[in-house]
Amino acid sequence: MADRIVVVTESKAPKHLRMNERVAPVDLEPDVAPVLKWEVPLVDIGTVQAADEATAFNAVVAYQVVVASTYDIAESGIGDVWDSGRREGNGFDGVTLDEVAMPASTRYWTAVRVWRGTEDSSKPTAWSEPMTFGTGAGTAWHAEPIWADPLTANAYRTLDLPENALDEAVESDADDQFAAKPQTMQSEHNSQGWALMRGRISLARKPIRWATLNATGASVWRSRQFVYRMWLNGHFVGIGPTFPIAGETRYDGFDVTRYLVPGRDNFIGVIAYALEDQRFMAQLDVMYEDGTLAHFGTDDEWLAKVGNNVFLDSPSVGSHVYELPAEYIDAAEYPRGMSEVGYDDIAWAGAKVKPAFDELKAAPIDKPELHEWKAVDKWKTDDGRLVLDFGRAVAGGIRMAAYSSTPTNLVIRYGEVLNDDRTVKYRLSAYNTYQDVWHFEPNKLKVPISARTWGLRVFRYVEILSGDDDGLIDTLYDSDTAIMARSLIYPFHGDAKGFDSSDDTLNRVWNLCRSTIEGLNVNMYVDSWTRERIPYEADAWLQQRAHLALDDAPALGEYSINFLLANRTWPTEWPMYLVLAVYNAWVQTGNLKQARDHWDQIVAMLPNGYIDDTTGLIVKDPGESSHTDGDLVDWPPAERDGFEFGRVNTVINALAAYAYRCASQLALKLGKGEEGRRYFRIATRMNKAINERLWDEETGAYVDGLDTGADGAQLGHCSEHASAFVLAGCRVPAERIPRVVRFLHGKGMACSVYVAAILLEGLYKAGAGSYANELMAATEGERTWQHMIDQGAGATMEAWSLDLKSNTTYSHPWACSPAYLLPRYMVGVHPLEPGFREFVVAPQGGAVREASAIVPTAVGRIEASYKLLGDTIPTPGDQRVDGIEITVTVPIGTTADVIVPPLTEGKGVLTLNGEEASAGDASLGMPTTIAQGNYPEGARRIHGLTAGHHVIVAKSANA
Repeated sequence: MADRIVVVTESKAPKHLRMNERVAPVDLEPDVAPVLKWEVPLVDIGTVQAADEATAFNAVVAYQVVVASTYDIAESGIGDVWDSGRREGNGFDGVTLDEVAMPASTRYWTAVRVWRGTEDSSKPTAWSEPMTFGTGAGTAWHAEPIWADPLTANAYRTLDLPENALDEAVESDADDQFAAKPQTMQSEHNSQGWALMRGRISLARKPIRWATLNATGASVWRSRQFVYRMWLNGHFVGIGPTFPIAGETRYDGFDVTRYLVPGRDNFIGVIAYALEDQRFMAQLDVMYEDGTLAHFGTDDEWLAKVGNNVFLDSPSVGSHVYELPAEYIDAAEYPRGMSEVGYDDIAWAGAKVKPAFDELKAAPIDKPELHEWKAVDKWKTDDGRLVLDFGRAVAGGIRMAAYSSTPTNLVIRYGEVLNDDRTVKYRLSAYNTYQDVWHFEPNKLKVPISARTWGLRVFRYVEILSGDDDGLIDTLYDSDTAIMARSLIYPFHGDAKGFDSSDDTLNRVWNLCRSTIEGLNVNMYVDSWTRERIPYEADAWLQQRAHLALDDAPALGEYSINFLLANRTWPTEWPMYLVLAVYNAWVQTGNLKQARDHWDQIVAMLPNGYIDDTTGLIVKDPGESSHTDGDLVDWPPAERDGFEFGRVNTVINALAAYAYRCASQLALKLGKGEEGRRYFRIATRMNKAINERLWDEETGAYVDGLDTGADGAQLGHCSEHASAFVLAGCRVPAERIPRVVRFLHGKGMACSVYVAAILLEGLYKAGAGSYANELMAATEGERTWQHMIDQGAGATMEAWSLDLKSNTTYSHPWACSPAYLLPRYMVGVHPLEPGFREFVVAPQGGAVREASAIVPTAVGRIEASYKLLGDTIPTPGDQRVDGIEITVTVPIGTTADVIVPPLTEGKGVLTLNGEEASAGDASLGMPTTIAQGNYPEGARRIHGLTAGHHVIVAKSANA
């Protein structure tokens, strides 16, 4: 073989530093050692010759971490706080900073470098860009809770709707169980909940090293959202607090260094809303460059007033489970500039000090940011309304600047979809009424004045009606920036090109899922921010899988799952999904911390009390909907495909067997050997009983259950759900797999959006990916993601259509399963070891001739693609292809296998990076991604690809 030459075009420093899986957190829990992680980018290789040398450039043999008191010191590679020195290994499992003191109100910077090469010959990279991190205020704040004194309230008043907005609600003609409108929560004089607060911060005239603004409030529960929005010197800072888990109060910390001006008065402005508890507390920590630390906290010197002169009495935009006022705003009174120098606060009173918070804990998540979106389309209706389409779901509100030459009430309507006449459906199917009224008066300068929505609505469309100023609608229509959507976005780093294929429908579906996750995570995984605003277990499991498939940001999912471990909901199945969620998060990230910290809570979710001693099956009464341990199967009930309930429920047993198997693997990894083996025995026995007692040989499918118990008779019905859950979660005998697949294929999508995720994953696990792809790419029929898009949804829906659930909402991030199914199974990027330290690329493209995916992992992005060569399209019965090209970019710290499907004419020609290669039998070696069987006969495995970009081409002679 000829000599090989390696040309290195650049050597890259580590990047994407994270502390506790967060980017630059400044409110870490004090006195707890944080964990630092990073990525090491691939070195760009010009001419790849010499695999040994090329691999060496993309291998890490040692690392060094410094922690410094300033950015500049860290940038120079000096650890004046702590220096790890050179440590052998790549550090990709994380470095615990247990030698770094972490008292409350502390800030540091950290930087990393690594040594690339071999143990015998390696060179250090440049230092990474420093990342800041620090602790929050902890439990002993230099602040007191405050609120506006009720005596500062103005007389209660409201605004009248103009005559052109006095349309009557249209009664629904639906006849399902969701058709009756529940009673909306509504308090008299709800404007009494508004508080405006303003704090003056006098800073010394000397340079500032860093500043953190900590804040919290109460109570989140009546409105099921944040209590405050906060600004500093005219800059938006953030919202909060995050939902607490178990009676504590969570606080959030924000890095505000860039907003402060030394040597003058600085101002914090807060608009808050709460009908219960009514407390707000903030502490600004400022570290000067000379090393002195100053604290500025809320107290009776802050100014505050009840905000009912700005936000007037109004109906609720909430539902039967939460109350949030419509925003009837007097725009002339809106407190523009309340966080800036020169604002007129002469009429404000001193804040009222409130009782201290009992228990304060930092919120261990990143903080939502404010993003503005322009309308992608707009039009005027024949009756003079302005309608704006923002092209996506927005969790937030709008900013509007308007000038009216006459006193005018502008009606603002928000909606998830349009009516047939292309006006906005502001009376939502979920029975929220999204209608605000903003009153504008002429002003002497004749300039537009602005106001902003405070609370959280979910919408794609906005409609504006003007009562008295006909020219105002034309003015607003002519401006591209007079009305902007303002969305609260959880920090999101997912690639906009994270999936692409030759199927336009799949591309549209994936993009819908991506924008849904980006737009609706906010600061907790909830069922929907429209109707209920609370987390549910299965919803969180699905949303977490979609989120992590798009962005390596596990902190929000971990916190949401921890919330549910302490606050379970009613369905029998739902607690088991928490076991799956912890397991799937470990597989995705490689991090066992959540399992280790919450083990007793996790295994308490297993249905131990319902296991039949004789058979090992779960035996229980079906129970009732909305009562603890009521069997759900699917929701809405119309989506159950005729499922028959018995004391043995196949869906629940299949899910339980899967949950016990996941618990077994977690326990073994945690060193809990006996416990892990016990869960494995339970799972195996349950799986065996499912196959023995719940299989219908004549139908070739699994029955819905047994009538009276483990020894009862089979129920005379085989729903799609029974077989889908068994295929996805259990071990099915090999000879039955083709029959189950045919049964499910014949059924089509006979289930809800929720169970669709189970059905599709089961088909993939059985090697029937072409059927799964067909269902996701379907353009005809009601039960498709394309049908959601056709209905004008800006996000994934709760149900496939209103006809299936009359109070459907269009804002459910858990309905985004294609976001993880397409990269993991269709493109085939599947972890063989937790955290993708070893992974496989095993495409199941079916009729989709080419596709690519980007999979974020803790150590870097995996990029993979495939392209079919020739005319043959693989099917579940015959997965041969004429040829295929597979590409994969393997991050540093990982290795990859590639599964080459069988060719139509024997082994054909196989090349790796342009050179002829050999490959082993795919049925041997590492575990298969087709959990219900083996790769098809003739499939080959290329094993152990190391960091870098690789191209595999396999061709039959006729390709």
